[in-house]
Amino acid sequence: MFTLLLTVALSSNPSAAPSQLTAPAISLFAQDPEGKKEGMDEDKSDEEKLDPKKVEAAVEALKEAFEKGSEVADRLEAIEAALAYPHEDIAKAMAKGLKDKEHEVVLTTIVALARLKHPAAMKELVNAYKRERAIKKDDVLFAATLKSIGSYGDPDNIDLLSDDLFQNTSKNVIRARIFGLGKTRSVEAAKELMTIMSSSGHKYVNPHMDEINLSLSILTGADEGKSRNRWVTWWNANKRTLKITEEPQEIDRKSQSKWDQYWDLEPKKKDERKKKDKREKPDDE
Repeated sequence: MFTLLLTVALSSNPSAAPSQLTAPAISLFAQDPEGKKEGMDEDKSDEEKLDPKKVEAAVEALKEAFEKGSEVADRLEAIEAALAYPHEDIAKAMAKGLKDKEHEVVLTTIVALARLKHPAAMKELVNAYKRERAIKKDDVLFAATLKSIGSYGDPDNIDLLSDDLFQNTSKNVIRARIFGLGKTRSVEAAKELMTIMSSSGHKYVNPHMDEINLSLSILTGADEGKSRNRWVTWWNANKRTLKITEEPQEIDRKSQSKWDQYWDLEPKKKDERKKKDKREKPDDE
């Protein structure tokens, strides 16, 4: 039996998380060990790189795993194996796990649809957000769904991520919405964060200013801390000329580490390289 890595990282305090999180779940942004998917050709688009027979076999394995009476381990194993094939048919077959009776399987499916990195997988997550009431009633699953949707950075999801942002009082759910907006590299996402900050009551915004500041910093490169007034002043001075770069802006190392940890990204080594270059630079230069 295989073991899946638990790194959903929905809470900064693992001991406070519900007991269900002790069940295995797929790492949100775990990378293929060799940096590529099985059966892929670098000269073709993702789906064209895949062996149709292998995709079909993976789809059938998912269908079989989700049959009534199957073992939880079989369902998890089929989901993990199917991640090698980012294909629409895989996303549709995998999405059946969103309706599973086992919390562990639902959580693993949500995270897997983020890792699949396919438009069809994102669509299944959005559909689950809109239709699966059981997910919205469970703060762990709801936060995971919002995080997985946000991981795609699709501007079409800005309204979804900001919808009734402070209605749910779970810190993890609110963080998933705010960080999802921060991962959406568009002026509209920055504008939405500013609207949330300036139009919501202090009692709602202030506890989450660290997350809002970090998301805005990643988008814009500015850092006005937890001061709403400073951010509004900055926004009014820059909003007409603001352009969001394709790559995230450079921020301080502590904030970058927090961002990377949330999204399960590899930490940047730039600061270490700068220090090394400085040490090696001759004094007379």
